[in-house]
Amino acid sequence: MLAIQGIAEAGSGHPGASFSAAEIMGTLYLRKMKHDPLKPGWNERDYFINSKAHSAPGYYAALAMAGYFPTEEIKTLRKINSRLQGHPVRYSEHQKHHSVPGVEYSGGSEGIGLSVSIGIAMANKLDGKKNRVYTLIGDGESNEGQIWEAAMAAPKFQLDNLVAILDRNRIQQDGFTEDIMPLDPLRDKWLAFNWNVIEIDGHKVEQIIDALNRANQLEDKPTLLIANTIKGNGIKHMTNNPQWHGKAPPRKHTPVLLQELESECLIAPSIIAGERENYEEKVRKAERGGADIIHLDVMDGRFVPNTTFFADTVRKLRHITSLPFDVHLMIEDPLDHLQDYIDARCDIITVHIETCQEKEFITIKEKLLDSGISPGVAVNPFTELPDWVYSHTEDIDVVIIMSVNPGYAGQKFIPEVLPKMVKIGRMLRDHGYKGYIEADGGIDAANLQQVYDSGARILVAGSAVYGSSDIHGAIIQLRHKANVALERRLIEHATKIGIRSDWMKIRKHILIPLASELEIEGELHAIK
Repeated sequence: MLAIQGIAEAGSGHPGASFSAAEIMGTLYLRKMKHDPLKPGWNERDYFINSKAHSAPGYYAALAMAGYFPTEEIKTLRKINSRLQGHPVRYSEHQKHHSVPGVEYSGGSEGIGLSVSIGIAMANKLDGKKNRVYTLIGDGESNEGQIWEAAMAAPKFQLDNLVAILDRNRIQQDGFTEDIMPLDPLRDKWLAFNWNVIEIDGHKVEQIIDALNRANQLEDKPTLLIANTIKGNGIKHMTNNPQWHGKAPPRKHTPVLLQELESECLIAPSIIAGERENYEEKVRKAERGGADIIHLDVMDGRFVPNTTFFADTVRKLRHITSLPFDVHLMIEDPLDHLQDYIDARCDIITVHIETCQEKEFITIKEKLLDSGISPGVAVNPFTELPDWVYSHTEDIDVVIIMSVNPGYAGQKFIPEVLPKMVKIGRMLRDHGYKGYIEADGGIDAANLQQVYDSGARILVAGSAVYGSSDIHGAIIQLRHKANVALERRLIEHATKIGIRSDWMKIRKHILIPLASELEIEGELHAIK
């Protein structure tokens, strides 16, 4: 969100490249690298070299979020006397007036960053240091011969402290990479240069972390992560569109763009729903069907009447998919069992406020955060969220509002929870909450838009998915309903700030398939 604010204020910049690499840079700075914003020259720090330096707005946003400079400064992007210029400048005391702490490399000319990274990695090896070097390179940039010279050099010097991450968004300045200079078979080429190659979805934080962990365990050769990404990811009319490589949106569109970025919706099938069958096959079906998250309801027969499965089952399922595991602990004494679920490699672990007090939750969330797991709290349909939760909003990533009574699959949605979602969402935001509201139970195509409009952005669907003979079709239908709800809200916002016609024109190709449900066929037809 910071990146698009800066680009819109400047009237220039590169939104596409910033958005395709957002999760990569965010994961490095917020979850993986050793660094200290208060001591940017710390000798033990890891290094990040942004070789595709035109993604500067996204890079600056990551640095700001990590604490290197105030987030408000992003609005000075590309302005005279700003420290945030179109291509970053390496920070030093001499250049502190046109750079910011944390920038290790002056970028601009393509193809050079990997060579610089090799020099840093070699120096650290010679000095016996354990610092790691992470380098972001572009696929358009990979047309440069210097990239391939560097690719030969790194394995020769056995630089196992070097990880290159290739942002494979398949678009460069003049069009699609495979039309301009085909790179495939990309994996085979880097393997032939004797690199360790790992291919991931570059928008899945869990896959990025797992790949970086695997790279760190390797000896005697560098690692390349091929991060398959989408140019302009997060803004639908910019997605996979070459014209947004280096084009700024109108400043007046910023409020609506920010709303879209804040409105990501995730479909999370609950594997306890539907016919009793092999859980492994249910996970596979959900992934093939296009699910975003796998929701796992752990029931102990004490806090809720039924029993489902425990940490040993979660551990067995973990190897099947790289999709995030959203584990909802409907159990008594969650702290006593927490380590088992940490060891099972869950991505989100949510505990019920009915089963723990604030003191116990503080211990739970600290253990989860130390393990790189997102903490969450859950509340039953007719329980109030206790005031102490609002004191921990900075550390909570998910708040589950149960929309059925816990303990049984296949229940009907309780509509009385909708105003509760609105109320809790408003109070959480008032306390600085940046995470997700999750609705769990009875979600289907008939009520999804109401749930979305009430503020839920993780939608747990059990019977609506596994009760269908066409799981892929069921997930598509749910996502379609969420898209209709999103576009309606964006149009309402655009109307409120006086840009309805302009917004619909730029969004026309997105709106046409939804026009009937949005009741805007006539308006779209009139747009030239």
